[in-house]
Amino acid sequence: KRARKEFERAMEIVEGALSQTPGPYFLEEFSTADCVFTPYVERMSASLFYYKGYVLRSPEQNPLMARWFDAMETRETYRGTQSDFHTHAHDLPPQMG
Repeated sequence: KRARKEFERAMEIVEGALSQTPGPYFLEEFSTADCVFTPYVERMSASLFYYKGYVLRSPEQNPLMARWFDAMETRETYRGTQSDFHTHAHDLPPQMG
């Protein structure tokens, strides 16, 4: 439970960062910041759900993170490289699960 609370506090920081820009991205428009963040967030989203039942992109818990995912999925280049939950949940389970 303590680790979950710490993670939720970290997500509050991420939500705060996303709230500082007018759009859904980490800077005013899509940038390398989003590109760098993407592979980690994708794996975390899949692994946290698979191993812990935590929905990272929940509009109720993390509305700005959910908005970020939605915005990323409008980008053809992102959709072309996006992986599925099953693959991500099993690619780095010790680090992200």
